[in-house]
Amino acid sequence: MKTLYLHIGTPKTATTSLQMFCVDNQKLLNEKGYTYPILDFQYPHVALRRNGHFLVGKLYKDKDEEDVEKEIALWNRGLDLIHTEFERYDHVILSDENIWHASVGQSFSFWERLKEDAKQQGYEIKIIVYLRRQDGMANSWLSQQIKEGWNKSAFVKWNNYKKKPDKIKLDYYSLLEKIAGVMGKENIILRVFERDKFKGNGNTIFSDFLEAMGLEYTDEYQIKNEEANQSLTGNSQEIMRIMNSLLPDNGSMRELLRRAAARCEELKDVDNHFSMFSKEEAERFMAKYQESNDRIAREYLGQDEPLFGSQIKDDEVWTPNNRFMYEDIIRFLGNIIIEQHQRILDLRDDVKNLKDSRIQAVRTYMEEFEAENPDAGKEEKYITLSESLINQHQDVEKAVRMGEKMEEADNRMHALSVNDQILKDEITELRNEIARIRAELKAVERDSMLFRVRRKINTIRNNKNA
Repeated sequence: MKTLYLHIGTPKTATTSLQMFCVDNQKLLNEKGYTYPILDFQYPHVALRRNGHFLVGKLYKDKDEEDVEKEIALWNRGLDLIHTEFERYDHVILSDENIWHASVGQSFSFWERLKEDAKQQGYEIKIIVYLRRQDGMANSWLSQQIKEGWNKSAFVKWNNYKKKPDKIKLDYYSLLEKIAGVMGKENIILRVFERDKFKGNGNTIFSDFLEAMGLEYTDEYQIKNEEANQSLTGNSQEIMRIMNSLLPDNGSMRELLRRAAARCEELKDVDNHFSMFSKEEAERFMAKYQESNDRIAREYLGQDEPLFGSQIKDDEVWTPNNRFMYEDIIRFLGNIIIEQHQRILDLRDDVKNLKDSRIQAVRTYMEEFEAENPDAGKEEKYITLSESLINQHQDVEKAVRMGEKMEEADNRMHALSVNDQILKDEITELRNEIARIRAELKAVERDSMLFRVRRKINTIRNNKNA
């Protein structure tokens, strides 16, 4: 029977890596009768690889008014794509980590509608869900919100959040039962997100995911992004949280800071590793979900052993004033300075190349024009040349605007509270470099052949009028 495999998360269980795995191996999956279709429409802040988002996606006409009509239109468009894919393949795969949390609220009604569509179209639905131990889920979820940086949770302090992480559904059993009440418990394929519990050939998250759909992992599959959505932890998470309060609604600016935070995470000291919960806090936190987790283990996995591993590390607990924070702040800002400086150098090279090519183009054009028009007067030459240079002049203006954008980015950097004098000096040097480049761009504009041509034309015209 034709089967829709619906992967619903939960968040922070390698969903991004699995989605990219399916995209990268689309051809091989097709050969085996499976497809991971990419939608021809997109939601704000949602990657195209999240092809199941249309089931629960929200759209707004403005900040307050939901665009229900458009939501329904995209819902139907997404279902039409599934129906079309079933004409060519027996198995369709959809994935979106937001489905898990969206099922808690009003969006839950989509399950009934999807079930009805499956009945009418003649396909069955298998729901793949990965569960992660709740203390790790709570930490990783907040880290992801801070990393994305565009919603209200991106500013929440860890010490406030861990007392009451009510933004996410951590009582897994109650939501599983709610979904099972509509879709049937037999249609829920539950997996535990722990390395020693992955199934399939190789015991990785990828082999486990394929095994859940009746496929075996082989060397034919490509893994290009084993950890596609790296988490921020400790200091890099806190630095990014503070930076979120300064960020404008500018995607490129947010991406710049996100890269700096990720780089900071990659290069941190080997001893720069902390637990976000103390051992006692983690034990109390997990105790709240013990009964729920035991019921999942018995009823969904048919096992008496605990759902998750019970080991809790007794690591040093993270605090904002830990001994590595100073280094990480310098590393974070240093990455931004280096990247911005490289951009400035690239821009300067582009401007130089533009200037050189424009001068050469003028020479070539004049030589060709004179060869084709040996009897042309000076006024005709200058007028023709001025028209040909207008487009080149517009290129210079674009370069100037790029310089102005770089200066704006520098001004935002200057607004940061930097306590280290070395960093202050480097930021000042960066600002001076940008100012110098802007001056060079202005000089290029002033000295361009276009202005000289215009002055010559005016002189000729004035002499004629006289």
